[in-house]
Amino acid sequence: MPDKDRSHILRDENLLARLDRIPINRTIWGLIVLLGLVWILEAFDIGIIAPVILFLKSTWHLLPSNLGLIGSAGTLGIVIGLLPAGRLADLYGRKGILIAGIIVFSIFTAVSAFSSNYYELAFFRFIAGLGQGAVFPVPYLMLAEFVNKKWRGAAVGMSNSLLGLSYALNTLIGAWVHQGFAPDMAWRVLLWIGAAPILIVPAVWMLLPESPRILLKKGRADLVEAFVARLEDESGLAHDTALVDEKSLRVLEATEGRRVRVLDLLKRPYLARSFVSFSALLSPFVVFYVITVYGPVILHRMGATENSALLYTSGLIVLGIISNMLVGPVGDLFGRRATIVGVMAITAIATAALGHAELPRAAIIAAAAFTWFFDYAGFPPSKLYMAEQFPTRLRATGAMLGESVTRFLSGVVLVYFFPTLLQILGLTRMFSILAVLAAVCLIPILFMGAQTSGISVEETGTDVAVLVSETGES
Repeated sequence: MPDKDRSHILRDENLLARLDRIPINRTIWGLIVLLGLVWILEAFDIGIIAPVILFLKSTWHLLPSNLGLIGSAGTLGIVIGLLPAGRLADLYGRKGILIAGIIVFSIFTAVSAFSSNYYELAFFRFIAGLGQGAVFPVPYLMLAEFVNKKWRGAAVGMSNSLLGLSYALNTLIGAWVHQGFAPDMAWRVLLWIGAAPILIVPAVWMLLPESPRILLKKGRADLVEAFVARLEDESGLAHDTALVDEKSLRVLEATEGRRVRVLDLLKRPYLARSFVSFSALLSPFVVFYVITVYGPVILHRMGATENSALLYTSGLIVLGIISNMLVGPVGDLFGRRATIVGVMAITAIATAALGHAELPRAAIIAAAAFTWFFDYAGFPPSKLYMAEQFPTRLRATGAMLGESVTRFLSGVVLVYFFPTLLQILGLTRMFSILAVLAAVCLIPILFMGAQTSGISVEETGTDVAVLVSETGES
């Protein structure tokens, strides 16, 4: 390729290489916290359905199928909302989609508090879910595209720990509301509180920059250069305009002028990568949705009072917050694949033990602690691993498709049928099935997964290796 044709590629790679050497400085910390705050508020809204179901179960005299409909409606909205949101985020940018999603789910969460029956509540939760689907994966994508390649896992883990905080908050606030309001009003108050994320929109609009990698794809290198220079000045680094990563440069050169389409996800190598990464993400989701939506109900069934069940659940979620902080650096050090397999294998064993209500109380407490601790730890590495599988113009589409597929299977199908299956099969058999499903989902990444930690997302997300093998280039 002539030098004059390579000039913009060299410029782009220089900016990416300089971005990938920026340490986690004050600005990067600010982005981690801001995106984590978005997660806190959105996940609070998602998780608030657990205490709402607990209150409505007796207030509205709901059947297991009614509980399943309410519990799964929001996730069905997320599943459907993810697909168009992912494509729009790839075409037009991450930031606008994030803000639009926050506005939609906040408004319809507030509206759902005025529901008069479980059909209305399920419908409004579905609409709110459409907005949540546009929001949830975006922080993973942006952190993968902002943060130094050596610290991506740690950054996602730290931000995701704030996500876990929200699930603890909704059960704690649920316990507070349970004490202060009549049952018919308590669930409405919870939903009104769940609409609070709309207050953060101005901060996101003003403080969150667009992904540098998206800006480069849109030809806005000037904005990226100013952003990178500001980060370098803050970290005391020179503006090294000659710095390049040769592997990343080769990727940019090999893919110059290529148009990436959604159908590429059905072709080599992205079809196999999708299968591997989606299966890895499904493993923690299988357990997560059951313990998040029905955790208080299950603990109540095992003998805890309603208020105690909410408090116990909050305490268990705190363990998940701690595990999220710890798992990020582990994934960066030992690799995403080994970390996912390790933490989810322990989760599967603990989940199977949790279903044995006849065990001594101390054993059940230990099983619950291990289940919450390690299952929550499965999300940062598996979601980041999924984002690392695709090129920039397919990253949101691929990641949101993965979120859609895994959430549909676990958060819609499993959540809908879980109360009925629990009634038929009993606690022991049902939790054994969950454990087996979580373990089976690890098989693809164990045997087919590739290393991604410590490598630029240009390199992990490209198909250049396939092009090389097909063309005979060296």
